[in-house]
Amino acid sequence: ALACLRPRAQDTALETMDATAKAHIGIQKLLQAEQDAAEIVAKAKQDKVARLKQAKAEADEEIAAYKAQRQAQFEVFSKDKLGDSGAHSKTTQSATEEELLLISQQVAGNKDTMMNMLLQSVTEVSV
Repeated sequence: ALACLRPRAQDTALETMDATAKAHIGIQKLLQAEQDAAEIVAKAKQDKVARLKQAKAEADEEIAAYKAQRQAQFEVFSKDKLGDSGAHSKTTQSATEEELLLISQQVAGNKDTMMNMLLQSVTEVSV
C-alpha cells in the first residue's frame, strides 16, 4: 500500500512544479505584454506630438500666406482710394507753403496798421 502512494506523491510534486513553472511563464508573458503595450502607447504619443507639430507648422504657413495676400490686397486698395502717398505728401506740402506765403503777405500788409494801433493803445491814457 505504501508503494502505491509514492508514485502518486511524485506525480503531485511534479504537477505542482509544473503548475508553478506554468504560472511563472504566464507572469513573464503578462509582464512582456505590459511592456509591449507601454512601448506602443509611448510610440503613439510620439506620433501624435509629431503630427500636432506638423499641423501647427502647416497652419502657420497658411496663416502667413493668407496674411501676405490680405496685405497685398490692402495695399492695392489703399493706392486706389488714397492715391500714392508720395504725391499726396507733395500736394500737402505745396498747399502748406502757399498758405504760409499768404499769411506772410497778410502780416506784412497789416504790420504798420497793427504797430500804430498797439502804440496808440499803450500811449493813450484814459482818465
